[in-house]
Amino acid sequence: MTKIFEVIRKPLLTEKGQVLRESNIQVFEVATWASKHQIKEAAELLLQAKVVSVRTVRVPAKTKRLGRWIGTTSASKKAYIELAEGSAPVHE
Repeated sequence: MTKIFEVIRKPLLTEKGQVLRESNIQVFEVATWASKHQIKEAAELLLQAKVVSVRTVRVPAKTKRLGRWIGTTSASKKAYIELAEGSAPVHE
């Protein structure tokens, strides 16, 4: 089994994420190779709460400029993890 922090990289703290937290949905950046089943197992271990569903979104790489230099951001993957009603994550 893979480690939790290899699958779930970091929480995404945005305004949209704060609104979703009110309806028991947590948003995380996850590894691009991780499946929904792996994300669900890792989230249940990390948050110690029952996971109802996992939705994923692939975020493509973007071209960015800094003056005359052109580079790209990394492609990433986000997971919207819905927790069961009444089960709050441990860190809150």
